[in-house]
Amino acid sequence: MRGLLRSTSVAIALLFPAASPCLAESTVLTVSGAIGKTNREAFDPFFDGFLKFHDKTFDKAYTFDWDALAALPQQTIKVNADTEDWPRTLAMEGPLLRDVLATAEASGKTATLYALDGFGFEMGADKMASHDWILAMKVDGKPLGIGGFGPLWLVYDTGGRKAPEEEERSWVWSVFHIEVE
Repeated sequence: MRGLLRSTSVAIALLFPAASPCLAESTVLTVSGAIGKTNREAFDPFFDGFLKFHDKTFDKAYTFDWDALAALPQQTIKVNADTEDWPRTLAMEGPLLRDVLATAEASGKTATLYALDGFGFEMGADKMASHDWILAMKVDGKPLGIGGFGPLWLVYDTGGRKAPEEEERSWVWSVFHIEVE
């Protein structure tokens, strides 16, 4: 009986992540560097193994779980790109990058967004000001998952027009860390 209850609990947590405090409260995004507000301890080489793997260390950081990102004002935008594998105009939803950075009281001149594969995209003030960038959490109403484009995808509203392929290359997907300098 005990095994059945444990199996049922695990199945519920996997099928309904919001019902699992561990999944809902797990860090999705870490912002570090030139920030004024923190909500976690300094880098820990053991517990921050994935950040260590990518040679990312910090004295202070601000972390967001799914609920914290969802609590920020959400933007819904239309995104399309002129690439052969882009399926159609997609509706994407998430908070503005500037709201995420403001929450951490970012004060640097650049922000580098890192993807799970280690790719880093540096944005200066001009690039950040060029669009209303969002960190999409959902596409067509469905949460982005790891193994796809999640947990977060940096994009801007193309208004349904097809953005040139070179612009689409700046839409970093699988964002998990932002370093502010």
